[in-house]
Formats: sequence, structure tokens, C-alpha cells
Amino acid sequence: MKVAQLWADPRLVYAVAGAAVATLLFTIWLFRRRGRGGRQAGLICLLLSVGLHVALILLVPLLPSLRGGSSTTDSETDEDGGIDGVSFSTFDPDMLAADAAGDAHSPIAPLPVANLESLLGQPPTPEPESREQDVAPEPARLATSGLSPSSLSESTPVETSEVMASIDSMLDELLSEAAAAGQGTPSEVAEETPMDAPTSSSDRIAHVSDEDPSSPASTSTAPRAMVPGDLASDYAKRLGKAKFEALERTGGDENTEAAVEAALKFLAEAQRSDGAWDPRASGAGIERSPLGMTRGGAGSRAETALTGLALLSLIGAGQTHQRGQYSDNAYRGLVYLIQNQKPDGSLAGAASVYESTYCHGMAALAMCETAAITRDPSAIACASRTIGFTRAMQHPTTGGWRYTAGDPGDLSQLGWQAMVLDAGYRAGVPVDPRSVEGVERFLRSVRAGSQGGLASYRAGEQPSRTMTAEALATRLLIGQNVPAAEIAEAERYLLQQLPGVGQDNYYYWYYATLALHQLQDEAWQQWNVALKNRLLATQRADGSWPSDTVWGGYGGTVYTTAMATLCLEVYYRHAIRSDSNRIANQTPVNPTR
Repeated sequence: MKVAQLWADPRLVYAVAGAAVATLLFTIWLFRRRGRGGRQAGLICLLLSVGLHVALILLVPLLPSLRGGSSTTDSETDEDGGIDGVSFSTFDPDMLAADAAGDAHSPIAPLPVANLESLLGQPPTPEPESREQDVAPEPARLATSGLSPSSLSESTPVETSEVMASIDSMLDELLSEAAAAGQGTPSEVAEETPMDAPTSSSDRIAHVSDEDPSSPASTSTAPRAMVPGDLASDYAKRLGKAKFEALERTGGDENTEAAVEAALKFLAEAQRSDGAWDPRASGAGIERSPLGMTRGGAGSRAETALTGLALLSLIGAGQTHQRGQYSDNAYRGLVYLIQNQKPDGSLAGAASVYESTYCHGMAALAMCETAAITRDPSAIACASRTIGFTRAMQHPTTGGWRYTAGDPGDLSQLGWQAMVLDAGYRAGVPVDPRSVEGVERFLRSVRAGSQGGLASYRAGEQPSRTMTAEALATRLLIGQNVPAAEIAEAERYLLQQLPGVGQDNYYYWYYATLALHQLQDEAWQQWNVALKNRLLATQRADGSWPSDTVWGGYGGTVYTTAMATLCLEVYYRHAIRSDSNRIANQTPVNPTR
């Protein structure tokens, strides 16, 4: 340690540099002498000069003034070094980079970069007809403390580094153009290994009075973060007055919110120092052979899945890396995913084959929701690459996803990937209409029942309640107009096994809750009462839920707690859809792709 500090001393470097130059000059003088002794002395000085120059080459990289700090790092104590080197591309003229992750009370508006798709090497995205134009903010200086897209370049794969560099170099030009134009910137075997749109744009969060009252108002004059792509506010019910109105109107209450708050506290405390949630520490990867099948202890390497589910729980309650009590937890979790994204866009991490596609889907959904809500260019760039991987994994004929590219697909995987496409679309990432058509084609292939309201894991297999719930939720959330006869058949089937009947199955409850909440009918009322009774009765004192559930062995307590939390956030997590504003029915983004 002392030797390294000595070599990093700038005084030593300067001394060696001076000696090298002096020796070289002296060598030249000696070689110009005609005597033999002068040439021999010159040769010795030449060798000495070369040695000093070599030493100089070794010393200069250690010079703190050129490196921006000490070159020595204790790898055992500096566990968060990677996180500190990454900042989301947020913009606030009054804020330093160090404040980006730690200030839980001041919302940081996104860096106003327009037409990000063109910087990603994609054709510009046409504006949907329903998109509103915001008033351009007054020109403001850019914070120079490292809060820029290029800060991701040291820890992300080559493609993202190039994207960030392009954004950084073109930033001034984009800001100037925006200001000049005056425009705003913008089961059964069927359930194998689960680890686990829009409404009126008038619901956009635009006033401080509608913010979460627990978060004091920011004094920043920077533009506010926009809600999901301005397409319509699918996520706008997650904050402030809109959240409490949705909670009261659609079946939640103070008891469900207290349970959510306790669960978020548990999840925040369970987060690892590098930003991830640890499968092994939370009891994941235990093989209990659910439904009579073994899957090799899946879940033991599902860091990105658990991180994605925990982030979805935070985001679902209105907590992002820009605002909220758990903004630091959200920030570190997102940084972990960005740092561990593979060059092909996958967010599966080191997961095994049974868990890989689930890991990607859950992590990608968290990133895409973040990108849609915050408009952070770093999140959008990561989300764009995840969408690319999702497209590449989709079977070109069946339209499904499974464990590896080329698999015909299963419905359990499809639900997550379909929602990734939907959230990515809301973030402004181009969605290939063929991907949406493939989703609808696969959903048709697994329909079952006398009315077509039931669904199976794969085509030709027996229907199950979990897959029926997942199919119905997916169809409603991506925008299909589901006939009343099919809805009635599905509801009758689901109500035969309410929460509290049989072994707890949070995966089944998650999709059934999403689907029935959208319908807001008598079936929802019956389901909601049973759901609240069971979840409130089984939550533990520390805010978690037990893992002795159908899939809890694979996912552990982080999985069960996150899934239960998402069920209790359903009252405001998604807005109630209208048939005219859903991804499946809108003009596709970038239809030429």
C-alpha cells in the first residue's frame, strides 16, 4: 500500500521526468564530443535515460491529478465502487451528482433529450395521435458534476457505451434545437418455474398538490418527469391524490396500504450492497418439486428476477430513483441491472435455463416501467436493448417464448414478455407490430373451454386456473376486446379457487388479481375480499410473506413478498383500461420495422 502511494506521488513523477529530460540532453552533448570517452559515457547516459523514460511511463498513469483521484482501491472494502461510477442521466441545474441517488425528497426531472431512438441507431418514432406536447422549459445550464449519460460507459457493454457517448456529444445541439423550436422535450405443469394501455391523459401528474404528501415539494425549477410516454397515464394512479382515490374506489383500504408499506421496508432492508436482491440469502433455489416436477433447484441464481420484482414493487407504489422514500434503493437496483446487461440486451444474468427467460422478463419490465415513468435516457437506452432481446427470443411462427431461442413457447413466459413490450411502447421504444401479432396468435393457440375463456400452458394441453388468469390479464392489459362470454367462463373457473383455498399460490393470485381488477364487477368484489383476508392474515411481523407456497421454494421470501405486494398495489398500479387506448389497438410505433 505504501509503495503504491509513493509511486502515485506527483512529486516523484515530476522528479523522474526532469531527470529523464536532463539525462537525454546530457547524452546528446556527450555524443557530440569527438573523444572515445565521450561516446562511452554517452552510451551509459542513453541507457539511463531510457530507464527513466520507462519509469515515467509507469508513473504517469498513477498520477492522481490525471486520474481524478487515487489509483488505489481496497477491493474488500469498496464493495459499492461500481455503483458510485454510474449515474442516471438526470438533469437539475441546482443539483450535484452526489445527490442523485441519496435525496429521497427532491424529484429530479429527466434530462430533456428528444428523439432518443435516432441516437440508438433507430428511425425516429412517430408521435401517436393521442400524445400531448409539453411547453419547453426555460434554458438551464447542465450540471457538470458527472450527471451525464456518458457516466455509464465504464460499466455497461460496448453498445450502451457508444449510445451514451452519442447522447453526451449531441446534448448541447439537442437542447439548442428544443429551445429554438419552442417544443417540450420530452398449476399444473402449465405453470413451470414462475419466479414470478392507457387511460385519459388528463390523469397525468402535473401539480405539486397531487404528489405523495410524504415527500416534500422540490424547489427545483427543472422540468418534471413525465408519466408513461404521454400516451396516456397507465401509471399515473401511483402517486398523490390520484392514488388514494383509486385505492378507495377499486377496493383497497388503509390496511392494504399499511401492508404494502411494511413489505417495502422489508424489501429495502433485504437489498444487497451492490443493488441486487440475493436469492440464496432469501431462501431461493430450494427444490420442492411443485406439481410433481423437478427443475434443478431453479432460482438460486435469479438475482435479476428478484431485483426486477423488488423494483416493480417499489415502482408500483410510486417509488422511483428520482423520488420517494426508497429512491436510493430503486437507484441502486436499476444500476445493478444496467451494469449486468449483456451485449445482446439480455437481463437474465447468470440464471440457469429454467429461470433465464423469467429473469429477463421481470427485470426488463422493471426497467421499461422506469423508462416510461421517469423518461431517464439511461433507463430508456437499457430498455431499448431489452426489447431487442425480447424480440429476438420470440418464436417467429408461434409467437411465444420459452427457455431458449427457437422454443415454440409457453403461456407462463408470454405474460411477462407481452407486458415488457407494452411498457417499452409507453417509454417510446419502437415495438414491431409482428411481435404484437405473435402474442395474439399464441394467445389464440392456447384458448380452451366451451367459450374460449380458459387457457392452457401450451396448445392442446388441459387448461389451468393459473394460465387462464394469465391469459385473461394479458389480453386485457395489451388491449384485446375480450367477449363477455369468454370473460364469464374465465371468472367462473377462477372463483372456484379463491385465495385461502388450497396451498397459497402468489403467481396465480398475481395474474387473477390483475385481470379481475380491470373488470371491476361482482367477480372482482368476491376475489378482492378473499385476497385481502388471506394476505393480511399471513403477512409476518417483519413485513414479509412466508415462502411455503407453490413456487416459494424457487423464489424465496423476496419473491413471495414482492408478488404479494404487487397484488396489494393493484388498486393503483395500472389504470382501468378503455378499449380505445391499448397497445394492441393503436397504430404501431414505427410500423416499418
